[in-house]
Amino acid sequence: MFAALACVAMAAQGESETDRPSGASGLRVSGFGSIGLAHVDAPVGWGYRRELTQGGSDSRWRHDVDTRLGVQFNYSVSSQFELVAQAIARKRGSYAGGSDTLEWAYAAYRPTADWTVRIGRVNLDAFLMADYRNVGYGFMAARPPVELYAMLPTALDGADVARSWFQGNAQWRAKLMLGTAQIGDFHTAPPGRVRDIVGVMMSREEAGLLVRASASRTRIELDLGSAQAAVDALGQLGSLPIPPVADQARQLRERLGASDIWATFLELGLRYELGDWQWSAELVRISAAPLVRQLSAYATVGRRLSDWTPFIGYGRTRDAMPVTPLPAWQAVLTPVLGPAGAAQSQMLGTLITDAVNRSRVQQSGWSLGTRWDFHPQAALKLQWDRIRVDAGGPGLWTGADVAAAKAHVATAVVDFIF
Repeated sequence: MFAALACVAMAAQGESETDRPSGASGLRVSGFGSIGLAHVDAPVGWGYRRELTQGGSDSRWRHDVDTRLGVQFNYSVSSQFELVAQAIARKRGSYAGGSDTLEWAYAAYRPTADWTVRIGRVNLDAFLMADYRNVGYGFMAARPPVELYAMLPTALDGADVARSWFQGNAQWRAKLMLGTAQIGDFHTAPPGRVRDIVGVMMSREEAGLLVRASASRTRIELDLGSAQAAVDALGQLGSLPIPPVADQARQLRERLGASDIWATFLELGLRYELGDWQWSAELVRISAAPLVRQLSAYATVGRRLSDWTPFIGYGRTRDAMPVTPLPAWQAVLTPVLGPAGAAQSQMLGTLITDAVNRSRVQQSGWSLGTRWDFHPQAALKLQWDRIRVDAGGPGLWTGADVAAAKAHVATAVVDFIF
């Protein structure tokens, strides 16, 4: 069981929050890493990413998509108190801050074997792979399904409280999460923040089957920055007594200037690991209109054959917010604003509409591959992805236009732990 093996091998990394030996103390150092090479066959100029925090590149051969190195320090003050820090070196977007390298930095207190309180920067346990999404050794595929995990925040700046207990042969876990997190495309603009996060998670595991669900409510704040002037211009166009222009300008202003809006994240995850069969599936719904209304899901299944585990997976994400039609303002605005003013307004509307549509995510993909556990602490993965991007849905790519497209990604990656 890959996830269980990763947790056992990296017990020093704090993946498990219970059953620590009584009186444990001292410093422990451990880590993980991935060395990957990917070949991307996509439209000219399109840059593939496994997550929105990465920078873009339209190169065919890529070593930076999956390659990363993480190290973690666990200092046990006593059997009840522990300090944890984890840093990850990987490709990041141009707007990533220096502190983003620090994935975890928290103090943990365990008053009893069943309860854990963590304060600081912790993993956001609102998704199935939240504990180990950067630890490639802990899952079958070359990378977490991009159709879902590419858009999700990783770290929570705040606190969480968790309790574990047994009922018969089933282990239950419940967690309350509070804090803030970064969100957005780190390649194109400064990241926004999801603030006032209040989240709960409940899971049940028995006989190799894990079922979990989570719900989070948060407030999204985006850094409008240089876009503020465009937002103000759209506000002026929205006040004109020309309904076709005013209505569309107000809609664009709502999409571009959306900030300080409330969002809901709902998640249901399943993982089955028993004997030779392993599968996982997850569904996430994000409701944050007028910014986004997304439904994302994936399923992956594999069967272990000695040291090899062939697998197949499918992922899909859909945005219920409609594609915004290109404005046709110049002719009707010319008598009001003059030729120059009308041309400028038309250009503004076209550019903003294009930016809004480029940010939508409407994508699906099949994955086929195999994993070879050639060492107790290392595995080789070979994977081929066939990706379909619908018109007006290229938000996971850099340099993409709004036309429908197909792409293929071939990946070889070695994951290891130490």
